[in-house]
Amino acid sequence: KQWYQRRVRVPHRTQILYSTDISFICLQLDLKPGCFVIESGTGSGSLTHALARAVGSTGCVHTCEFHQERADAAAKEFALHGLEDTITSQHRNVCTDGFGVANRADAIFLDLPCPWEAVPHAVSAFSIDGGRLCSFSPCIEQVQRCCAMLKEQGFKEIQTFEGIERTYQLSRKRIWEPFVGRDRHKKFRADQRSEDKASAGKWINAYVKGGPRKDAVGHTGYLTFATMPPKLVEKDNITDNVDNLVNPIAD
Repeated sequence: KQWYQRRVRVPHRTQILYSTDISFICLQLDLKPGCFVIESGTGSGSLTHALARAVGSTGCVHTCEFHQERADAAAKEFALHGLEDTITSQHRNVCTDGFGVANRADAIFLDLPCPWEAVPHAVSAFSIDGGRLCSFSPCIEQVQRCCAMLKEQGFKEIQTFEGIERTYQLSRKRIWEPFVGRDRHKKFRADQRSEDKASAGKWINAYVKGGPRKDAVGHTGYLTFATMPPKLVEKDNITDNVDNLVNPIAD
C-alpha cells in the first residue's frame, strides 16, 4: 500500500497543524496534481505529507527547514514513506537566503516566526502565471506585519481566517410526568415528601438538547491568504519579441 493508504504516525518535533487547517489550506491554495508547492518550515512534516498527496506523483513539494536536525529527520521520513521523488527537503533559512527556486511555484506556504521577511523572496519564486500564498501565524501581531508586507509586494485578495472546530454533542432530556404543568413546583415538593406518590409517575421524552463539547480544540492560529497576479512582461522584452517576429506575407 501507498503511505497515504496506511495510518502514518508522524513524530511531533514541533506543534503540528490540525486536519481542519490542513484541508482549508489545500483548498485555498488551489492545489491539484502537477502543482509545484513551496513550504517553509517543514517542522514535523504533517502538512508536507498532505501537500504531497494533493499534488500527486506528477507534482513537487519543495520544503525548507531552518533547524538542521529537524530537516534531516524529516528527509529520512519522506524517504521511508517513498516520497523522495515528490518532496525535496532542504536545510535553509528562507528569510535571508530565499527559497532556492525561481519562477516555478504555483503555491507557497509559510509557517515562520517572521513571515514578512520571506514574502519578498516569494515574489521571485512564483511562476509567471502567479499563484497563491498562505501564512500561518498564532499571533495577530504577526498577521498585521505580514499583511502589510504582502500589500507592499503587490499581492492581491489578502484575507485572514481563523478556523475553530466546534463539535456539538446531542443528548435527550427526560422529564418526570408529575412535574409537568402549571403546578409542577408544588407537585415536586409534595413528591419529595412522598416516595409512593413519586413512584406513580413516569418519564417523558420531552426534548433533545445540544451544545458544543467543552473539550473541543480552540484557537490554533490565523491563516492569511493572498494572490500573486500573473507577472507582466517588461516593455523591453515585448519590443525585442516583436522585432524578432517573421512576417509571413513578406516571405
